[in-house]
Amino acid sequence: MSRSNWSIVVVLLLLSAGCGEEVDPNAPIMCPPFDTAAKYDKPTSLEDRTLWNSCIPNDLRESQYHAVEKPALMVKMKNSRKMLQLKLSVLTKHDFFAKLRVQTHDQALRSIFTERMLEVTEADTTDPNFRQTLRADFKAAANELIRNYEGYDFDLVADVLITSYVME
Repeated sequence: MSRSNWSIVVVLLLLSAGCGEEVDPNAPIMCPPFDTAAKYDKPTSLEDRTLWNSCIPNDLRESQYHAVEKPALMVKMKNSRKMLQLKLSVLTKHDFFAKLRVQTHDQALRSIFTERMLEVTEADTTDPNFRQTLRADFKAAANELIRNYEGYDFDLVADVLITSYVME
């Protein structure tokens, strides 16, 4: 090989070595594809735990439901002797990992739903759009809560469904 060919090879090697992308260890990681054979309840290794706690659910448009019904949410209505009891289901249109994230925050979701229910008056319940308004409030509160805890910049909760409504 001639001397000019060697210099071209050296320059090409230096350029190719300098073009490698650096990987940011703090960059968000997308959740892996759901594997039916894998057990996702408890991570077994440090790598699995890191992935479990930090991966971002994929928006696959798959409906995943998390029931908030046992025990049912029950509050005394504002300025009334009546009680309001609800059973809910949180809907996400992301992958299986999104449902697991919602399950992780079940107690916090119950708390914000109960706080909203404490604001309901008997007069509110006579409004024909009461349930839709209540569902929209639940959805907004759930998304805000999950954004705060998980640091997402998107809405994980697609809807909150009222599966049982009792007023006594």
